[in-house]
Amino acid sequence: MTALMDALTAASIPAAPVSALLLTGCLYAFIGWVWESTVCALLNRGRFANSGFLLGPLCPIYGVGALACWLALREIPGSAALFLASAAVCSVIEYAVAVLLERTVHARFWDYSNYPFNIQGRICLYGAVFFGVGAVLICRVLQPWALGVLAGLPAPAVRLAAALSALAITADAIGSLASWRRLSGQLEVLRSDIAERINEDLARASDGMLDHVPHTVIDSAATAQMRSHAVNGWILTLTDAVMDALKERLAVPAFVADGTAGLRTVARRLHSGATALVGSAPDPRLWLAKRDLRFFNAFSHLRILPYEGVIRLTGLRDRARDLFRRS
Repeated sequence: MTALMDALTAASIPAAPVSALLLTGCLYAFIGWVWESTVCALLNRGRFANSGFLLGPLCPIYGVGALACWLALREIPGSAALFLASAAVCSVIEYAVAVLLERTVHARFWDYSNYPFNIQGRICLYGAVFFGVGAVLICRVLQPWALGVLAGLPAPAVRLAAALSALAITADAIGSLASWRRLSGQLEVLRSDIAERINEDLARASDGMLDHVPHTVIDSAATAQMRSHAVNGWILTLTDAVMDALKERLAVPAFVADGTAGLRTVARRLHSGATALVGSAPDPRLWLAKRDLRFFNAFSHLRILPYEGVIRLTGLRDRARDLFRRS
């Protein structure tokens, strides 16, 4: 803590101390969280939802975008020019973050494909306009006011608050990443398990069912992982009728088949250190706690690309959201 405060004391730029910038970035990240959790959540789901990757009430991308616009564009004369430049900068940041997330964690957390004038669903005109207006307000009103307020406070108090905020965000990010890794791990277990069941059971299915199954799925694969990837992609191509037939053939995990009550049971058992049930027997590999399922509730358009077929087959997305809607 002392070393962090010393670093914040020494760090500064001509515009403002880094400690003040960090705190104002947190302010804009909080405003973004409020916007996403209320207005956007109400439009998409009709209810409040704790949005964002972090557990805490912050959406860091809003803070990063706001500070980037203020640092780089605040000297631009004229609100119209500032609006256009900010909209462009924020759109580039949003697009870059979307691509980075898709390549690193293999997931899409937002999708503007249904909005007009979108680019690959990653950015859209609506978002650019919103970011542009917000950046003008930040550069012309909010940031000068916030820096003035912080300048009037004791410098040690500002540095302490910045240090505590940095530590809290770091801890939250570590915990959230761990939660994401657990969810991905459990989806991998599900995918492999379902692939194995399909590989064993579909050979006994009806001829009509087998007509819909690629030979690469029911034939012996070089590795289990290759087979599970093939099955996941194949499931995504199934019609609803074939999907229903497949569900009848496979004994899906009990926490999925039992719906919301099953998910709540899993959460309670995991909280007490017990294992979840898959089918009728305990499977120590499968752990799905509520905090891990929250990503489906936080992002209305979340797509976990390597596991979308499994998620569709089990109905996990809808059941997880139903858990949060009823809780």
